[in-house]
Amino acid sequence: MIEPQALRTWMVNYICSVLSQNPATFSTTATFDSYGLDSVEAVLMAGVMEEEFGVQVDPARMFEAPSVDQFVALMTEVTREPSGSRSG
Repeated sequence: MIEPQALRTWMVNYICSVLSQNPATFSTTATFDSYGLDSVEAVLMAGVMEEEFGVQVDPARMFEAPSVDQFVALMTEVTREPSGSRSG
């Protein structure tokens, strides 16, 4: 299971490092595309996230749940399921 606050903090720090933005000014409710993150960056972030948290991350889920808060909620739900992941 992923700890929601740990994932949220990690995502904010990751995205802010990519965008050279101050994490204190980052909105976790804003959509990824509003920050200019595209599918290429989603794939890269998913790969790093997999290594960091030891879970499989489908980059397409970032478009199903297109903000940090929505994505954290989705990943928290997915990692709580008995199988550890959903198909999709």
